[in-house]
Amino acid sequence: PYPTLFRSPSRARTRGARTKAAPIGTGVVVIDTSLGYEESAAAGSGMVLTSSGEVLTNNHVIDGATTIKVVVPGTDHRYTAHVVGYDKSADVALLSLQNASGLKTVSLGDSSKLSVGQAVKALGNANGTGRLTPAPGTITGLGKSIVASDDEGSSERLTGLIETNAGLIPGDSGGPLFDNAGHVIG
Repeated sequence: PYPTLFRSPSRARTRGARTKAAPIGTGVVVIDTSLGYEESAAAGSGMVLTSSGEVLTNNHVIDGATTIKVVVPGTDHRYTAHVVGYDKSADVALLSLQNASGLKTVSLGDSSKLSVGQAVKALGNANGTGRLTPAPGTITGLGKSIVASDDEGSSERLTGLIETNAGLIPGDSGGPLFDNAGHVIG
């Protein structure tokens, strides 16, 4: 029903080791795309999975994009991204950022231990402003299903979803849903 996500192992410091530079960003990035029709654009969010720039987002954030730019909010770090892979039926896409290194990654939690009423926080690029905006809420349902449609008449049934009353708006797509400990649960 719910995929189990594992938290990345901590990096232990050893005596005499060089001090590493602080990771760049918060683990959540802003995604801006240029679309291949009528000079249109779209915006969303993404979660940094590796320090070298693998970013997970929703497929609908990048679908139809001719160029994808990723910005680490609060920094001057900007990257061109290319799509490594996607799954329309699960609405997920994996991006690779060109020449990225030292990025902070998100901490993954365990979505199998969620409960209705649990406090959560979504984080995303609300209305495509280029800033990360939190949207607090609670879990209102687990194991939900919906049918999602696009403008071209295609539809997909998405299952095993977490329902929340967090105030999500366009641009938040692709961003994480955090538990109170700051771990990604959805």
